Amino acid sequence: MMKLPQTISVLLFGASLAVLSPELCTAFTVQEVANLAQASSDLPVVKSAGLSPDMDVPWSKPVRIVDPFEGEFLGVFDRNSLGGNLYRGGSKQVISLWTPSSIRVLITVNSGQASSSFYTAGHVYPRTDYLRFATTKKVDKLLLKVREKVFQLDGSTGTFAVSQELATALKNAPDENLDIRLVLEGGQTVDSEIGKETVKAWRSIY
Repeated sequence: MMKLPQTISVLLFGASLAVLSPELCTAFTVQEVANLAQASSDLPVVKSAGLSPDMDVPWSKPVRIVDPFEGEFLGVFDRNSLGGNLYRGGSKQVISLWTPSSIRVLITVNSGQASSSFYTAGHVYPRTDYLRFATTKKVDKLLLKVREKVFQLDGSTGTFAVSQELATALKNAPDENLDIRLVLEGGQTVDSEIGKETVKAWRSIY
């Protein structure tokens, strides 16, 4: 049987741990937050989360987005061109933004081109003026295949929520291109892919 002085010493030691442990935990958490803040402060800054066909951003790299309407958060922009030359009629471009809470997708279709010619110094030279990205398509569903698992996301206005399960899958995705399928309004499907550099950047986002 433990003597009274020993019992008091054990109780006092336990009480001291109970007091110190939260402080230690809090300090550790603050340090983690400080490290994350330092890492994010070193990233390139993009001043809008909006997607547009001619946007100029660092592609496939982690960035710090500082949007006047949505606040500050991390993200990575990805772009994939379908059908070869972006200026050719019917070619498509899939632009996406991957953030901790959501995925945004914009698909644009080049509707065609207008051709003309001009005359100078006795010669006629053809001049092609391209119509760039005249049409955007509404994306109703997004399907992603990460390893052997297919995630099907429903959204509105091209925005899809990221669950914890999906975030974990994206963070642990292999270093290779990742297949996605977009289901457009009306049922048309567009198959595209996310480049492996964007996949690598997910580790800094999720």
